Amino acid sequence: MSDVIDRLSTALADRYRVEREIGAGGMATVYLAKDLKHDRKVALKVLRPRVGSHPGH
Repeated sequence: MSDVIDRLSTALADRYRVEREIGAGGMATVYLAKDLKHDRKVALKVLRPRVGSHPGH
């Protein structure tokens, strides 16, 4: 498992089990995960750090 997936898994461990990256683009990366509360597969879209910051701040 990659370092990014490890950190994401740790941050979301109480709600999701991150399985793998399923796509990436210029603004975000999408991961396949299991929603532990509802027992279903979900896609988690994570914005890249530079995209989530506000210009000029």
